Amino acid sequence: MTLKISPVHSAAILGIAVYLLAIVQQWTTLKYLLKPTVTLLIAYPTKSGSNSGIFWGLLFSTLGDICLMIPHEDMFVPGLLSFLVAHILYTVSFRDAPPSLSWTAIPFGAYVAVMMAALYPGIVKEEAVVQAGVVVYMLVISVMAYRASLSGNVLLIIGTLLFCLSDSILAWDKFLHSYAWCEFGIMITYYAAQLCIAIVHT
Repeated sequence: MTLKISPVHSAAILGIAVYLLAIVQQWTTLKYLLKPTVTLLIAYPTKSGSNSGIFWGLLFSTLGDICLMIPHEDMFVPGLLSFLVAHILYTVSFRDAPPSLSWTAIPFGAYVAVMMAALYPGIVKEEAVVQAGVVVYMLVISVMAYRASLSGNVLLIIGTLLFCLSDSILAWDKFLHSYAWCEFGIMITYYAAQLCIAIVHT
């Protein structure tokens, strides 16, 4: 498989490198400027593709980026809902994946069960809307990854698995215990995931 990286996606990769440097150096203003900008750069080449769901999914991801940047607890649910919509759009856009159920669903179901069990001590302290949102979100992202696994497209599968990893780190960081490396780990896997999904649909 030959990867074709558009000039805009090359610019996005450069932006990701600078963003990760900004995390390390704690350049907060630069992070705020780059976070949604990089996602929009990833989105732009998909605008002319035949699958508009990916483009709109990336736009909702940008909205989620903005919500989660705002240092206010009330913005977590809008951010969660934005990414939930993005994952639903991605899921229905994976047209190469047959609408069937197979044994490969088992690992994704196990992932949801393990994550919910691990997060329970932290989630149980949250409001009901957050608890419900996290459960629904975990189910939807696992369905997205499962659908990608049926497509046979290696880059798409890698992208969705990286998204699961990114959100798992984010959930652990928010609800259980925060580590110094969490932000870097969340963002490098997040941007890599979005790039993989976008490149497949460019």
